Amino acid sequence: MTSVVQLFVLSLAACFPKPLDLHVTDADTGAPVPGVALHKHAISLLTLLPTRQNPIVSEPDGNARVWVPPLNTNITLLRPGYEPASVAVFKNDIPSSMEGTADRPRLQFGDLREGDVVNIKMKPVRRTTTGVRVVDADDGQPIVDSEVLASTFLYLPAPGLEDGWGFPDLQSTWTNPDGAARVDLISGFRNRITIRAAGRAAIQQDLPVNGSDSLVMRSQSLRWKPIRFEVLDEKYGTPVEGAWVILEQPRHGLPPDPNAFAAVTGADGLTPHIPIPDLVPLVIQIRAPGHRDRRESIEWNSIGERDTRTIWIYRKGWFES
Repeated sequence: MTSVVQLFVLSLAACFPKPLDLHVTDADTGAPVPGVALHKHAISLLTLLPTRQNPIVSEPDGNARVWVPPLNTNITLLRPGYEPASVAVFKNDIPSSMEGTADRPRLQFGDLREGDVVNIKMKPVRRTTTGVRVVDADDGQPIVDSEVLASTFLYLPAPGLEDGWGFPDLQSTWTNPDGAARVDLISGFRNRITIRAAGRAAIQQDLPVNGSDSLVMRSQSLRWKPIRFEVLDEKYGTPVEGAWVILEQPRHGLPPDPNAFAAVTGADGLTPHIPIPDLVPLVIQIRAPGHRDRRESIEWNSIGERDTRTIWIYRKGWFES
């Protein structure tokens, strides 16, 4: 009977979270690092990102306590001026492929004990100037005055979704007459270059971890067709006045696209003819008072010059704001 009770107590204990005490220090100086935001999330395909809701923040002495559930859990540590760090806690055995380091330890839930402290060394960010050159995709000539944007992301399968976490500021510069520009490669992050110019398709590319002075990016001229949009109410088939038709832009902290367009419908539900670029993907958003927002993907090659494209939108229900 005693063994049954012991097993029951052990199994019950395994269902409750345990405290994980962390001490965060500077990897160069050894000094405690206060103000580190600790974001907790489960390690699974359905929860790729930590929550940004109410992170735990390290104290002036660099200490912080996180309550960890009996699940595969990752804690991401973020502080401006430092490379991201993380702590992974696994419910069962630690996968052999998940080797721990000083800034990314790997722990097992069953080994967590009250009073134990895990030391995390956070590395200060290092910047390395790196070069990029933009040339025309057809003739190789340099493209002057292209906008060069350098942004940083966590190393996650979907870079950009976690914008707004106090990461290094977006870098913005322009190419010179040789089509060249220089930006900083920021250590510890995924660095992405975006090249944009009016009349040209945007280009994106991740920078190599160690930077490069020989990165050449080829810019393709856009083609344009004037078309107009007709927006109709799906229930009554009547024209919808005041509907906005705009280019969908995955911003991720970037300024507006220089090739973006927007038009509004009149009383007949029609927009004026507007030039549409052959962007890939080409997705528009339709927003109208009293109606649900809609997204519409357009195949540019299927559009004829000065065509009219009809879009049906649904009215909001009484319960929708």
